[in-house]
Amino acid sequence: MKYTILLLVIGIFLIIIPINISQPDFNGSNPGCDGSGCHTLEDGLVSVEATGLDVAITVNTTSTVAGELVDASGTVVAVNNSTGNNPFTLTAPGPGVYTVNAGFKNPNPRRWDSVVVNISLTNIGEYPSNPTVFKLYDNYPNPFNPSTTIRYSIPEASFTTLIVYDALGNEVSSLVNETKSAGTFEVIFDAKNLSSGIYYYTLQSGSITETKKMILTK
Repeated sequence: MKYTILLLVIGIFLIIIPINISQPDFNGSNPGCDGSGCHTLEDGLVSVEATGLDVAITVNTTSTVAGELVDASGTVVAVNNSTGNNPFTLTAPGPGVYTVNAGFKNPNPRRWDSVVVNISLTNIGEYPSNPTVFKLYDNYPNPFNPSTTIRYSIPEASFTTLIVYDALGNEVSSLVNETKSAGTFEVIFDAKNLSSGIYYYTLQSGSITETKKMILTK
């Protein structure tokens, strides 16, 4: 009986541990090791370089790579499940300490490495007052309750809208609806009167449109 209990404890331990390890996933839509088997850790496989909120990730291989960016709470804030670009870039939602998990599937055996990157306000500095590209950043924090910050950049003056929709496509908030000059802007979305769930925010400036997803948890 004692041996049976011991084996059960060991079995549970072995089942729990892989779930708590966050690794790149090449085979499914969810980040982490939930595809066709976990990867093998190899120190020195991955190097990173942060420029503002962008983290350039280099994996020491010539094959297809993947990776994820995990914040201090263990939440995956950015992921690329498969890319031929090496290095590739993941964007952090804001300053903080993040863990980069990245690696490759082929050739076998599959490998991954974990690197910590610290993105500080000093590193970020001022967001560009004269951006050269249209960009809608990931909201921060995400998930959030009850408010979150949405940042966007537009390269030239144009009529701009930033609208939040629920999962059914109904408009729930109009955050921006005016002509904006070129620059980088922030707006606070307060969802205290909304129910938990998935919401989408769409930025349109001139003829360019981009949409991102955010999650409200109460």
